[in-house]
Parts: sequence; structure tokens; C-alpha cells
Amino acid sequence: AIADQGLADNTVVIYTADNGYYMGERGFQGKWSHYEESLRVPMIIHDPRPSAGARGKVFSDFALNLDLPSTFLELAGVEVPEKYQGESLVPFIKGETPESWRKDFFVEHHSSHPRLPNWHGVYDGSITYARYYVGDKEVEFLHDLKADPSQLVNLATDPKHADLLNRMSDRTDAYLMDYIRPETEAIKAAQAAKAKKNKPQPKKK
Repeated sequence: AIADQGLADNTVVIYTADNGYYMGERGFQGKWSHYEESLRVPMIIHDPRPSAGARGKVFSDFALNLDLPSTFLELAGVEVPEKYQGESLVPFIKGETPESWRKDFFVEHHSSHPRLPNWHGVYDGSITYARYYVGDKEVEFLHDLKADPSQLVNLATDPKHADLLNRMSDRTDAYLMDYIRPETEAIKAAQAAKAKKNKPQPKKK
């Protein structure tokens, strides 16, 4: 249709999808959890303008749905607002990998539906961390995607992985603080309590 309108040489086509969707995997339906089936979506970008050497490349770098508006704006020659979280994918379209690109990203799901889980976490390609919460109750998941690509083992309950668990949890809290989520005040209070607990106490005479 684009070619029939004479626009094929000046049109960028981006194919992608909404959230991943369970089709019975793990006994689930829907798209509301931290597993790979729910997080990953396809994306193919076709731009007729780059040279042949820049085409047909597959990048393993993280691209997010948040990056699409920034990409559209740059392609249209419009300045991307500084406060916007998404990054333009135009360098990848040109066949280049930006020197500084995200090494992980924040993921979350919030819902007012009583049967759908609320959670947030961090994904870095090799480790997935998720913290599910209902009120004051929390359940954590930690998966090593290299050793356990099917995510069948939850390392969050294994004391040997406590340092990794704490690091991913702290990284999640850092993202929440940056994005000024409603949980921010609770995080501040928890951090203050933790610091107070670890602070050396003066000896009694």
C-alpha cells in the first residue's frame, strides 16, 4: 500500500506489539507477571534510507516501548523533551550502537483489579528481579536467566544469593525514587530505619 502511494522510499515502518501474552505457558493466561513470556515483544524496524551495510542487523540491546515516541519524534525532526524517559532508536536504525545505552530497565505492573498482581522490579538480561506486594506483604522472585532460562528456580529464598537479591532490590528502589512513585515515602522510611539499625550505638557507662 505504501509503494502504491509512492511513499516507499520515504516511510519508516516499525512492527511491534503490546505486552507479551501467555497462551497457556506456566498455566497462565494474560500478561501480568515478570516472566519472559510476559515481558518480551517483537520489534522490526525498516527504514529505506540507510546504506545496505546498515540493514539486516539484529541488536541484543534493550529497546523499550518508551523508546518508540522518542524515535518517532527524531525521525520527524522534532526535539525530544528532556524529561522524557524513552531513548531514540535512530542510531540502531543507522546500524550503530550508542556508546552509553541502558544496561537494565525498570518493569512494573499496577492494577486495581483484586485478582491481578501488583509488582515492580528490574531486568538486566541475565537476572530478573520482581517484588510482588499486597498491602504490607511482599514476595520476591530472583531468576538467573543464563543458568535457568525457563525461570523455574526462585533464588530469592536461597541465602547464597542474598547479596544479589539485595543489589537488585536496591536497584528497584532507586528506580522508584527516580520516578517519584507513591511508594517513595515508604522506601525512604525503610532506608532510614535500616540506616538507624546499622548505625553504631554509643556504649553505656
